[in-house]
Parts: sequence; C-alpha cells; structure tokens
Amino acid sequence: MYADTRPIAPSRFAAALKDLSIGMLHLKVLEIRNSIVHLQYSNDQLRPFAEGSATAVDAPASSTAGPDQDCVDAIRENEQVIDRMAERIALVRAEVEDRGMSWAEFQSKDEAKEEAEGADADADAETPPQHSAWTDGTFQTGTIRDGQVHLDSQPGRPSANGDANAAAGGSLSDEQLRRALEEQMRNLGNDDDNDEGEGGMHL
Repeated sequence: MYADTRPIAPSRFAAALKDLSIGMLHLKVLEIRNSIVHLQYSNDQLRPFAEGSATAVDAPASSTAGPDQDCVDAIRENEQVIDRMAERIALVRAEVEDRGMSWAEFQSKDEAKEEAEGADADADAETPPQHSAWTDGTFQTGTIRDGQVHLDSQPGRPSANGDANAAAGGSLSDEQLRRALEEQMRNLGNDDDNDEGEGGMHL
C-alpha cells in the first residue's frame, strides 16, 4: 500500500514538530491515530484471507482455501507503517513534554484508562502486604525532637504490667516513656554481658 512512498526520517519529523503550535500538535496526533485505526481495520479485513480461512468471491469453485500471499504481504506492510506511526506519536509526546506540558491532554480515553490500570497494577506489585506487627503495637514509630521522643499514633496492645493508659491506646505518656528509657539505659551495661542476645534498647 505504501511501498512507493518513502517515509520521512524520525529526525526530520522531530525537527518539523518544533515549528508547530500546541493546537497543530493536537491535530497531528489525531491524524496519526486516525491512520492507525484505518490500517488496523484493513488488517482485520485481510486477516481471514491471509490465514486461508476465507477465499475471494471471484475465486474458482475448485480452488481450495489457502493463505493469500498478497494479503499476508499487505498485513506485514501495514504493521510496519503502524509501528512508524506509533514512533511518531512518541516523538510528538517528547516534544510536548519538552515544552513543559502534560501529555495527559493528548491521550485518548483508552490510553488514559490503560495507563491508569498499569499504574494501579504497578502499585499493587510494589506494595507488599503490611505485617500485623506494624499495626498491633509490636512495633512503634516516631520522631525525636528537642530531645523528646514523640511516638506516632497507632493502634496498640496492652502493656505487660496492665497499665491503664497503655491498655487504652497502646502508647506511653511522656513521663512513662521517660522512666522506661532511663531504666533501659541503666540496664544497657548489664545487657552487654547477657549471652541470650536480648541486648539493646527496646521501646
């Protein structure tokens, strides 16, 4: 279909985009997508003949169905053109983003949906399930500001000594925390001699 036309080189196409306004870039993307849709439609129509599952209407009745090489060649050529057009869309995207604009307004609804689904799948794959120790009070996180420890608010579990405040929220008051830290620091020297591996400071 396009055998007699030599496609413009990607570098020349990219250079030509520099002179186009944003409105013209929008039109160029729509034009390319329209061409891709038409080529895909043509391939869908040619595929049964290329696979040999259909024969031409004017074919002799005695001929057996088989792959039509002309249709095979046409589909391959169309796919090459589709690949070149997809590359051109990528060049338009690069130009748009180089101008500091978002590609989102150039996307079709299908592309935006696919990208959102892909992002959701990536997020699910990258976020492992959280261990219960992070939510049941086994571990607690916080920050130290001006020499004071400030624990993050998290659901906890009652302390071993049954303290009412700890049982209610699983956290210590500032005074309780100060006493616990002082006690732990006093015991650090003794823990170094402990062979059971229980040394260190635990909140």
